[in-house]
Amino acid sequence: MINQIRGFLATLISYRRVIWVLAVRNFQARFVGTGIGVVWTILNPLATVLVFWLVFSLGFKAQGPSGLPFVLYFMTGLLPWSFFSEALTATTNAIVANQHLVKKMVFPTQTLPVVEIIGATFGHLILLFFTMALLLMHGIMPGWGALQLVYGYLCAVVLILGLGWALAAINVFHRDIGQSLSTVMSFWFWATPIVWDVNMLPERWRPLLNLNPAYHVVESYRAALLYDRPVWQDFAQLSIFWVMALILGLCGAYVFRRLKPEFADVM
Repeated sequence: MINQIRGFLATLISYRRVIWVLAVRNFQARFVGTGIGVVWTILNPLATVLVFWLVFSLGFKAQGPSGLPFVLYFMTGLLPWSFFSEALTATTNAIVANQHLVKKMVFPTQTLPVVEIIGATFGHLILLFFTMALLLMHGIMPGWGALQLVYGYLCAVVLILGLGWALAAINVFHRDIGQSLSTVMSFWFWATPIVWDVNMLPERWRPLLNLNPAYHVVESYRAALLYDRPVWQDFAQLSIFWVMALILGLCGAYVFRRLKPEFADVM
């Protein structure tokens, strides 16, 4: 395992310039032909926030935990989820969308998910600045705990890589994977406490949330931005996440390595 990690990191370093160029190009390609370009990275999630705010804050008079404004509770959960969802969708289609690299060049295809993650990070940073501005408008100044955002981002990246390797490889042979992912992500969104609060669940069911790895990612961001508390406060949640993330990472790398020799023939 250690040798595999070293090999992967060495490959990333060797191809760092190519990976960066591809990531920037992929990000720019999303807005080719649009009038306002990267502003769409804010407008799309902003529209989502507006809809949920109208329905839950104005319609149902909902509030976040401990009297927090609903919009802040929702936005700090949507921030990591939008990155996770966008990056996972992109990594799932990474091999199929880059057939020219797979067929005609000697290129380490295992780095293509990294390209997509970096591309999604650009939009994630823009949305992060918007979220910080929203917090400041409500009089909330994140403290030193905000540095834990790096940890939350790392959790998301590790989870995306593990799932992305497996899904990207299988998607080459079964395109239904890419087509059905949006439906799966919709169910996953509602299974994660982004709109709703954990305390709404009966206490005996709450430990089951730890089996949802996206839950730890979302809570890590909220711990950094809203609650200013250490992420390791819930050690059980943290431990279960990393066990699951490492297992998914190993399984994803194994599936990708086994199917990789067949990519060029199938496409």
